[in-house]
Amino acid sequence: MQTTGTTLLLDLYDCKSPAINSEAVLEQLFVNALQFAGFEMVDQSVHQLPKQGITLVCIMRQSHAALHALSEAGFVAVDVYSEGKPETARAALEIIRGFLAQKLMARSVNARFIERGNDSSSR
Repeated sequence: MQTTGTTLLLDLYDCKSPAINSEAVLEQLFVNALQFAGFEMVDQSVHQLPKQGITLVCIMRQSHAALHALSEAGFVAVDVYSEGKPETARAALEIIRGFLAQKLMARSVNARFIERGNDSSSR
């Protein structure tokens, strides 16, 4: 099976932006990052739970994305899955990584890219 898409797992540490304390601002920032990378939004949902942070889920024409912010810890976790060729998907995901790291003023970033649907065991 060939690769069907790529997932970005992004951990942003020690985020100093006040955006991680606001549902509305964080939602707009995340949607802007996705759109800046070329994704088309279909639907989105945001929830803030006391002492559990803010969770955003976006359905995109090209797949889906999720963000979870723990403002007290200054930590943001992001998962984005993009369908398509690995090099095209990775370029878009790199834009999201850079955009969010800058806008959330993250002190450190851990980004992992995983090619999906590539099952080497079936060869």
